[in-house]
Amino acid sequence: HLSIWRKSGLRQGRGKRRRWEDREAPGALSKQHFTLPYGREVLKMRMGLAFLILAALVACASGLYRDGFERVDTGPGGFFGAVLDADAGTAWFGVDDSPARIIKVDLTTMSVVGKLELEKDEQRLWSFVKHGKYGYVGVESPGGRLVGVDLDAMTRLGYATASQFPLLAGTVIGDHAFFSAGSNPATVMRIDVLKMQAGGCGDWKQCRYEVSLKEGEEAVRSMFTDVEEKHLILAMYTSPGKVVKLSLPDLTRVGALTLEPGEDKVLCGARYYHYGIFGTATSPGRLVKVDLRTMKRVGSLDFVSGEDRPATIVMRGVYAFIGFGSAWAEGASSVVKVDVSRMVRVSGVVTREGQTWLYTGIGWQQWAFYGTRGTENTEHATIVRVNMNPTFPGIPVPPSFNASSSDTITLNWLREYPEYHNGGAPIIGARVLMRPAGHHDWTAEHVYAYAAPDPAAPKDRISRVHEDPSELMMHGYAATVDGLDAEKAYKFAVILTNEVGPSHRSRSSLAMATTVPLSYEGVVLAVCAVLAAGLAFVWASSWINAPRIDALYSDSDREEEQTGSLLSGRKARPDASPAPPSGAGGLPFGGDEEGQGR
Repeated sequence: HLSIWRKSGLRQGRGKRRRWEDREAPGALSKQHFTLPYGREVLKMRMGLAFLILAALVACASGLYRDGFERVDTGPGGFFGAVLDADAGTAWFGVDDSPARIIKVDLTTMSVVGKLELEKDEQRLWSFVKHGKYGYVGVESPGGRLVGVDLDAMTRLGYATASQFPLLAGTVIGDHAFFSAGSNPATVMRIDVLKMQAGGCGDWKQCRYEVSLKEGEEAVRSMFTDVEEKHLILAMYTSPGKVVKLSLPDLTRVGALTLEPGEDKVLCGARYYHYGIFGTATSPGRLVKVDLRTMKRVGSLDFVSGEDRPATIVMRGVYAFIGFGSAWAEGASSVVKVDVSRMVRVSGVVTREGQTWLYTGIGWQQWAFYGTRGTENTEHATIVRVNMNPTFPGIPVPPSFNASSSDTITLNWLREYPEYHNGGAPIIGARVLMRPAGHHDWTAEHVYAYAAPDPAAPKDRISRVHEDPSELMMHGYAATVDGLDAEKAYKFAVILTNEVGPSHRSRSSLAMATTVPLSYEGVVLAVCAVLAAGLAFVWASSWINAPRIDALYSDSDREEEQTGSLLSGRKARPDASPAPPSGAGGLPFGGDEEGQGR
């Protein structure tokens, strides 16, 4: 079935749309008006100006952290796909449910300003693109249906059947929309949306052109263009993952790349200059970097345990902000910041409990917005806003003991994932505050690497050491403090610094003690060596002078042992003849030869 819509009067859905009440933005100004006297009014203006300046300063120092969220009642489904109007600061998020829905969000206030429910049979949203004020939604059922929506008025316009299979991924380039269908092999189609909106598609072939990929190239989950917009890049949910390059606008095959074994099921992709960045749906996940000019794999980054299934990528400069699709049972997901020029992780933030499956992400100004899927026990999803600018490091954990000598103590302030607490920028320095365990005031401050001054440090009573910076160990999360007294206990605190500035001081550590001096250790070792040598000499002498086992018995003892009888408790000789029985010619007991003749 095919139904083409016109711009003026498009085919309306027969199902009744649900009416949604728009929620007032939290903290919205009251509509009441009042007048102040001139002096107070000027004072009010000055206070407002000061507040704006302060807000601007705070915004400059804002960082990678959960900046806010909007809870949306979505039913058992969650967010999947989003489009943006950057000038208006408005985004539309698709809801993967039965039926599919669209949520309109004011990004400046993080408030929902409109909702639209599609027809009952239009279920499971897969792709969502925008051209002008119109949105095009690919649903799973009915297969291949493309639903048109007026995004400003939040009304359903009609639909067209573009394929027999669901439209899994899509993008808009100029006046054409490109979609991939979920067949095997996959098909890629080009649709002239401008002509379709104007009603010039009486014959579907006039608006739609389609090509098929090779066998085994299926399930396209990411689609974007190269930097010149001369080629279309397709990433596939196969094992291992595959990347295909097509020329534009004719969709001629130019190149392809099969990823390495274990780099399975590409779930997301994005462009960084001449490179493509792709996330594999593995546990833990992996980020793969591909040169789109040569279609060669040029790098990768393995995430840590718990960072599973990278599901969406938001690019900002050289940084990629990766949202993960973690399992239901884990209860939370994370966003990790990666420097894709060097393919190294920089920072991260963990979502709140229940905010999982970050399958949708868009970037606007300094924020990234991620749509979650909720949990089994909830019927709502959340739009999480993350500030992508760096800020001060988080408060460090109290330092822990590593090792010690007579005048040094090595300590660390590691967390399970240290990158999650560095404020969105690498740690470049630290200040370790020290005091004897019995004191309540800090007495010394050891400065490591490029540590910024602590404005709250009592400089009039803290002696400074290590003013010439030295390298911190373990990426800024460990250090060795020297110049300490032997056999003495100390307590420590730490202040971390990144490119923005210093963190707050940590709480005090437990007491850590140095060991005995090396001279004492030498004496103890010498005494122990002498004692060990004496014991060895005694043992060797005893072993040398000990008698042999066969020397404990004499020859007479052996002979007596062989000739002894059973009556006397001795053994008989082996060659002795047995005594004859009584009355058989033998001598009577106690008799002799002379008595026998009588």
